[in-house]
Amino acid sequence: MPLNFRRVLLVGFFFIALPLLFTSCRKSNSIETDTIFLGHKGSGSNNYSDTFIENTVPSVKNILNKLDGAELDIQMSLDGTPWIWHNANLSGYICDGDSQAIIPEMRDIDIEKIRICHGNKTDRIYKLSEVLDWSNAGTGIYLSLDIKISFSTNTFSLYGGRDGYLTQLATSLASIFKNYRYSDRTLVEIDNQLFCTTLKSFPSTKNITTCFMRYEPMEDKIENAVRLGYDGISCNYTDPTVTAETVAAAHKAGLKVQLWTPYYRDELRTVFAMNPDFIQTDNIHAKQALKVN
Repeated sequence: MPLNFRRVLLVGFFFIALPLLFTSCRKSNSIETDTIFLGHKGSGSNNYSDTFIENTVPSVKNILNKLDGAELDIQMSLDGTPWIWHNANLSGYICDGDSQAIIPEMRDIDIEKIRICHGNKTDRIYKLSEVLDWSNAGTGIYLSLDIKISFSTNTFSLYGGRDGYLTQLATSLASIFKNYRYSDRTLVEIDNQLFCTTLKSFPSTKNITTCFMRYEPMEDKIENAVRLGYDGISCNYTDPTVTAETVAAAHKAGLKVQLWTPYYRDELRTVFAMNPDFIQTDNIHAKQALKVN
């Protein structure tokens, strides 16, 4: 073989092999995992992230190419509309005052007028349907919906009681999920069997994963979740009864496990080592910090 031709072959091989070598090295530095990472309150609580106001559509969109989905807090208006909001009232967020207004006591037309502020940022309150529409138009993100029920008896009396409120909310969720393609990537967190039973009775929401959330030891939580017919459990990872062993026990009982809310790398490593199905975090770079795909 002529020398020049041999050199051409060697150079060609070098340029073909070099990208493959680097690709192989990059893959070896990443861990493939089935654990789903969710941004807490969108892409992070305002206590940790100051880029977007928490529980807003821009905050949810910020997870793209970083995390697998988002956790959101859900409340319902008097018109039966599920809105994304965490606190029991609007105090501390209204741009032009300090309103003590409560979303379950308000009409949609009044909620739509509100401007919310945090630091130098301004936004509005969003309907859950707006997140579903955005997700539906894409590849579908994972969503964990924390159903807020810390309201007074007077508030619940507007719906005939707490059960009336939760029954109507479950029915409203079923309605807005009718055309949503990714209900199997959706979870709800709550301690209310009636709500979950109602939610599961509709074709559009029967595939949603119901997570039992109650402040009690893991052993009791697992037992009660199974007894009450939940699909999973949702737990604070700092609970001393939450360990790799009790997470494994929950899996053995047929339950999914969602843990919250680690932020720093050491915390993330601790939670990831427990092998949960879902991790809620305020750290938008959590997967990068753990070097996982």
